Amino acid sequence: MGRFMERLEKRAKRHPALAAFFAAVVLNFLVELLSRRSLLEPLLFAAVRPHIFLYNACIIFWCFSLLLLVRRKLFLGIVIGVVWLILGFVNLVLLGCRVTPFNGADLRLTKDAMTIAGKYLTWWHLVLMAAGLLFLAAGLAVLFRKLPKGQKKPSYVKGLFFAAFSLLALFGLSGVGMKTGLLADQFGNLAQAYLDYGFPYCFANSLVNTGISRPEDYSVEAVQEIKEEGILPEKQVWAPLIEEERPMAVDEQGVAVTAKTPNIIFLQLESFSDPMKYLHMKCSEDPIPNFRKLKEQYSSGYLWVPAVGAGTANTEFEVITGMNLDFFGPGEYPYKTVLQKQVCESLCFDLKETGYHAQAIHNNSGTFYDRYTVFSQLGFDSFTSLEYMASGYDKTYMGWPKDEMLTKQIAKVMKSTTGADLIYTISVQGHGSYPEEKVLDHPAVRVSGLPSEEETNAMEYYVEQLREMDRFVGELVEYLEGCGEETVLVLYGDHLPSLDLTEEKLENGDVFQTEYVIWDNIGLERAVRDVEAYQLGAWVLDQIGIRRGTMFRYHQGWLQEPVHTEEETEKYLEDLKILEYDILYGDQDVFEGENPYAATSLHMGVQPITISQVMTQSQGLYVTGWNYTPFSVVYLNGELCETDVVSMNLLYCGGVSLEEGENEILVCQVSEDNIVLSATEPCIVHYEKKSRE
Repeated sequence: MGRFMERLEKRAKRHPALAAFFAAVVLNFLVELLSRRSLLEPLLFAAVRPHIFLYNACIIFWCFSLLLLVRRKLFLGIVIGVVWLILGFVNLVLLGCRVTPFNGADLRLTKDAMTIAGKYLTWWHLVLMAAGLLFLAAGLAVLFRKLPKGQKKPSYVKGLFFAAFSLLALFGLSGVGMKTGLLADQFGNLAQAYLDYGFPYCFANSLVNTGISRPEDYSVEAVQEIKEEGILPEKQVWAPLIEEERPMAVDEQGVAVTAKTPNIIFLQLESFSDPMKYLHMKCSEDPIPNFRKLKEQYSSGYLWVPAVGAGTANTEFEVITGMNLDFFGPGEYPYKTVLQKQVCESLCFDLKETGYHAQAIHNNSGTFYDRYTVFSQLGFDSFTSLEYMASGYDKTYMGWPKDEMLTKQIAKVMKSTTGADLIYTISVQGHGSYPEEKVLDHPAVRVSGLPSEEETNAMEYYVEQLREMDRFVGELVEYLEGCGEETVLVLYGDHLPSLDLTEEKLENGDVFQTEYVIWDNIGLERAVRDVEAYQLGAWVLDQIGIRRGTMFRYHQGWLQEPVHTEEETEKYLEDLKILEYDILYGDQDVFEGENPYAATSLHMGVQPITISQVMTQSQGLYVTGWNYTPFSVVYLNGELCETDVVSMNLLYCGGVSLEEGENEILVCQVSEDNIVLSATEPCIVHYEKKSRE
């Protein structure tokens, strides 16, 4: 081993640049082999698009330019190679769980990924990964000690100059490639882009390309022109129910409410689709009869979404804000980037101006995608996540809470306010992964036509979740029909499931399409139209007769015409990008230079969690109160106590005793990743030890 390394180092010293480039080409091939999960595909890629293949090798070659800055050149070269191979391996694993390849945005989702890793990987997968990392670390430690170290001190000036020059050359090649059409900086289909342009380029692009680039035509005059020509005038009343001038009322929170406005409920159904439209298989019976019946009776159509197999939060972002994600960086999640600090106009802010309360519900952790902080930037007043839902709900085989629990949660939210509600509900039951082993002994819907037993098992499991989700839809509609409140319910799938669906396997031929339906009990006229996810909110408000908000009135103007020319579509998208840039990154000229919206003080849950009494005994501490859940935890004087949730009114902490003097007790809702989402008002208990005579 030592002699081989010495020979290798000697040859590399003779022709260092050539050796580094050859290593980059080999490494690029191995990374593409992992990413494409095929030996033939990388060879075809190199043969059909050699210029793109070599450009990707140049990106890796630039990494090797860093060797000029260290003495341990061989060791650092091996480390660089290992890092690229790890990136390729991570992409391989992720593509086994979803359609979207590994990208820079995933690095911001590490915390979220860790919380759901157990849903996709078995315990032995995790053990093998941990063992592999330990073995890798030990191997690198041995190499660090054994590999030869250069005698000469490196020339840092020359090294930095070469690295900087190489980087500028890469940017120059990128610019030429984009102008000539050989490369792209915006990826409509991220998975296809990785196949067309290679893993190194696409991954590197996703690291540096975030946010919305400044449009060439962006100016105060351009924004003003869009406002005058493209944005419809506001209409603050609900047209279908206007009989006379209605006075404004004020609820107990001091929020103005109109006398006649319908509740608007968005129900985002996780991975929901119609398997009867899968051309490569057949179902023994219709698994979604309720959804199908609603499509036949109410407004419906296809919905273009920005993701496949994953990316719930991005579909959510488009619907809530009316913004097109195509203008953002590849694979970017605005929840993890711009919305961490920027308040954004949304359905919530716009409808609250007419008296609505804005509520969110999700039967999963409130910390997932940072919703517990981001939702305040989008104008929600309250957010009921799984941590605020009582125990006793059913879970799927993969551990996801079932959606049937959401009917009760929606009812609670509706009863918690007076006036109209905007309720944005995010379901989770249909979430992957879908087990390939047989976990259903007697599935209600049998699937046939798939090539393997593993695929059949996964599909039957998915279809069973759809069947139960559809039953929940039927129960929710039944509740809304009988609750006596005027309501509009918008149902849609956030993306297709990660079940290797392709355009050839779908009746509609588009993996970026799901379906939506708009149920109502206020007599809306039925309309069938295919819309983008960022147009859905505008389309719903247009059906109701509400014309509010910059983005939504802009889309409503576009939706007034059923057919558009290619030139009109191009102008519509160009102006949309200007509006999005101006609101999130620009001078906010559309608001006359000042953002009129402020982040809300988001209230977690709708039912107050309180402490009524604290009782101490020799064996522990008892806390009584209201609305405790399995995620309620007692803190005594700032210290976390091991807490047993006896009931929704009683908590018990064994082995805990009060200190002499004043004690501060809190009940907090704590997520599975140990983030405190909310806390009760402090309860101060004075304790004195009894003296023994």
